[in-house]
Amino acid sequence: METALRPLGTVMELIEKLGHEVTYAYEDLVFINHNDFLLQFDATDPNALDMFFNTECAAEEADATTSKIVPEGANMGLTIRRKGSYSMSEAPDNSLQIAFHS
Repeated sequence: METALRPLGTVMELIEKLGHEVTYAYEDLVFINHNDFLLQFDATDPNALDMFFNTECAAEEADATTSKIVPEGANMGLTIRRKGSYSMSEAPDNSLQIAFHS
C-alpha cells in the first residue's frame, strides 16, 4: 500500500505565518517550538491534521491558537481538527514518550 505524500512544506509555511516554528517532524507527528501544541497527519487524508495541545498550555492560549490556525489552514488547503491534549515524559530508556488524551 502506498502512502500519500504529506504536505509538510505547506504545514511549515502555515506554522511560520502564525509566528511559530516547526522544530521536528517524525513519522506522522509535527512538533512545534515551545511544545505548546503538535500536529498529527491523518492516516487516510494527507491534507488533514489533528491538533493536540500540551497539558501545560493555558486554555486561553490554546483557544487563541485554534482560532487562528484552523481558518488559515483551510485557506492553504489543510483541514485542522482540534482533538485534545498530550503530555510528554522521558521513558526508562531515555526516549521520549507521548501520551494523547481526548
